[in-house]
Amino acid sequence: MKAIVKTFKVENSFIKNQCYLVYNQEQGILVDPAWEYDTIADFIFDKNIILKAILLTHAHSDHTNLVERFTKNNTVPVYMSGIEIENYEFNTPNLKPITHLSKISIGDFDIIPIITPGHTLGSTCYLIESHLFSGDTVFIEGVGICNRIDCYRLYDSVQFLKSFLNPNTLFWPGHSFGESPGKDLDYLMKNNIYFQFNDREHFVNFRTRKNRPNPFSFE
Repeated sequence: MKAIVKTFKVENSFIKNQCYLVYNQEQGILVDPAWEYDTIADFIFDKNIILKAILLTHAHSDHTNLVERFTKNNTVPVYMSGIEIENYEFNTPNLKPITHLSKISIGDFDIIPIITPGHTLGSTCYLIESHLFSGDTVFIEGVGICNRIDCYRLYDSVQFLKSFLNPNTLFWPGHSFGESPGKDLDYLMKNNIYFQFNDREHFVNFRTRKNRPNPFSFE
């Protein structure tokens, strides 16, 4: 049975997020639950979905602020990169560290964590079937905020995704800046300028240029 992706567009003050529920008829996995608990919990309840796990792409609060509330009401494991946990001292109940490309099987779902440093040191994308949940590593329109040193890491992460993923892989990022989520890798290769760079210095110079767009100009 193929996984279905439910997008929750949630917000708090000036920050707008996209968090996700990957589910089939019986089971679901939350990705980066934030801000609007009732919106997410009511959908899970109405669909009679059993929550099996929570995946966190990185430690920033706009991607994690509901995790303790969900773990309090659902005894489920929470997965995050061990690098992220160590470097940012992140802690929450039922937390389990994961490593690069070490497959996790949860209920009916097989999950491949892809460690993609750049936005943070342990930023992680999660591949479930043909769906990639990319957090703040990759957006449909661009890539995440980073300083110049981390931008070199981000270039390597983007290059890895380009070589590792199938062209039909669908991207589900943590924010939108005009484009809706769910575009495939082939679309990003043609429309996301950061997927068109093949030189690290050019990538870094462009990403760290002056007069860049406002990073909080969410859709």
